[in-house]
Amino acid sequence: VLHIRPLTDLLLHQLVNKTDRYQLDESDISLISTASALHDLGKIVIPTEILNKPGRLTAEEYAVIKTHTVKGARILRDLSNTIGEENEPLLQVAYAICRWHHERYDGGGYPDGLQGEQIPIEAQVVGLADVYERLVSRPVDGHARTHSEVVQMICTGVCGAFNPLLLDCLQDMESEIARAMQDTPEET
Repeated sequence: VLHIRPLTDLLLHQLVNKTDRYQLDESDISLISTASALHDLGKIVIPTEILNKPGRLTAEEYAVIKTHTVKGARILRDLSNTIGEENEPLLQVAYAICRWHHERYDGGGYPDGLQGEQIPIEAQVVGLADVYERLVSRPVDGHARTHSEVVQMICTGVCGAFNPLLLDCLQDMESEIARAMQDTPEET
């Protein structure tokens, strides 16, 4: 979570410098970056023995992990309803991020199989930041990767398909992103 916010912020700033396609201003970037911290909220209801399992997950365990997107979105929707703030911008953005940050540009993600611009830009950016952070900080196979290796893996589609504009932003910001990962305090 500590890395996702600065990564999201950097990618969004580069995106608005590259294109006016998404019409994001500083308040939008701040809102999305803040909401990015809730992207994995649904993992609070996933059994800890699955979340903390060393090594690879079974197909059944992976199916359980994949439910965190819908469960997190449901928590946010229920919170909105409970406090009577269905139109609260932070909760709306957090909902979109939580539910769709594992969707992929080619439709190969989950939970809804959205593709391309059907995926809200905030979820696209956080999804990219999440994959980058996970590969750099917590390699599943125990193989530590450099920032350049991770960018190469993402850009060649090893980790699923992403918006080509966001891939350009990632490549443009590679050194700034690597620095942000080093400057962000590690989780304890």
